[in-house]
Amino acid sequence: MSSKEKKQPSNKSVDKKDKSVDKKDKSVDKKDKSDDKKEKSIDKKDKSIDKKDKDKKKKDSDKENKYNKFCVHHSSELVYYCESCEEPICRNCTKLGPHNNQLHRINTLEEAYKSRVSNLSELIKGNLLQKRDQLLAQIHRIEYRIEEIKYIKQIIERDVRNEYASIIENLKQAEGKKLAILQHEMAELQKDLDKINDLGNSFSNFVNNPNDPVSFLINAQTIHENIEFLVAKPFKTNIDVYPYDLPRQLTDLRLQLQKADAQNSLIEFKNQIIWKLLEDRKKTEIDIKQNMENAANNEIAEWAKLTDKFAQELQKYSLVCYYCGVPMEYNSVNKKCAINVKLQEETFQGYTLKVPDAKYNGNHRHFFSKPKGDLVDLLNEGKQLETINQIQFIYIITEIIGIKQDEADQLRKFFDPKNTNQIIYEDVLEVFNDPSLVDQIYEKY
Repeated sequence: MSSKEKKQPSNKSVDKKDKSVDKKDKSVDKKDKSDDKKEKSIDKKDKSIDKKDKDKKKKDSDKENKYNKFCVHHSSELVYYCESCEEPICRNCTKLGPHNNQLHRINTLEEAYKSRVSNLSELIKGNLLQKRDQLLAQIHRIEYRIEEIKYIKQIIERDVRNEYASIIENLKQAEGKKLAILQHEMAELQKDLDKINDLGNSFSNFVNNPNDPVSFLINAQTIHENIEFLVAKPFKTNIDVYPYDLPRQLTDLRLQLQKADAQNSLIEFKNQIIWKLLEDRKKTEIDIKQNMENAANNEIAEWAKLTDKFAQELQKYSLVCYYCGVPMEYNSVNKKCAINVKLQEETFQGYTLKVPDAKYNGNHRHFFSKPKGDLVDLLNEGKQLETINQIQFIYIITEIIGIKQDEADQLRKFFDPKNTNQIIYEDVLEVFNDPSLVDQIYEKY
């Protein structure tokens, strides 16, 4: 057999599948028609039930209207309206009570009726009718969008029906979801629209029947509340459901297959090139990385050694003031010494190894020299941590500088008023460099 003869049975099988799918669609249509008939019969029954309910409601409302025309307290005819309590009253209510004091504003039924009719008319014309137009416009937009979705669905269905029945089924499901969402939104809008129409009809019935103001006044507050509720109730103006994202599975599959073939060939070619390049350069990359790491480590080690040596040399040549311990810096060289303001006692121990001559005592100047070993440690620690504790501070003040314990406690309270056991090193240096601050401390404490 030739290849053409082999292909013919496959086409026949496809035709058979299409016919079977069409038969299924017809059977589904028949079921839908039968369901429609059932729904129509149910609707007829519901309508008959609604008529009976309406008749009962009319009878009940007539009874209520007859009863509502007379006062609950005195069984007299309702001729006035209490604006404060918002209820109709009779003449005896204004004389015997409970509406017989100045707290109640009494008005006639006609005036109360006219004022509330005008207020509700303004609300309906200004807000409710505008909301009704907005709902109608939104319903028209949704209906137009539904027609768009149906039209696009028909075009796509025409393209794929002859090849894949499953694609058509998926398409129907997608359409059903979109239509269900939109129909739900439209149903919600229709409910609000029906409520507005019913409210307008009830109001027009009251207005057309001016001979019964009592019923209107009783229901005026509820009508007003319903109007405000319907006006304030929000609704979604944007239609988030679009027809353009309905699935085009057949076209997408064909495009994906074409792209996949081209991409696979490119990927294979690139993989071959990359593999060759990696194999060729793998050894050289390892050698280059190793050499760079070794050179970097060696350079870092040399810089670390030089830094340590430089720091050690600087510590050897760092000078501090014998009297106040301030390091010799640009800001402290030409400033007055806060401690060297008077002749020091013999027990005074300075910061430096070298003791200045007696002629330098009390000249308000610094005397810089090589510091003692324990002072160097404290200064380095203070520079690193930026703070010293109270024990270190007392040690510097009493043991190194030679200040008495009482004065040292006064200085400690000044530098650490909240007793946090942390004294800022820079604050201590600033005070020792400024004699006026030292005088202020002694005056304060």
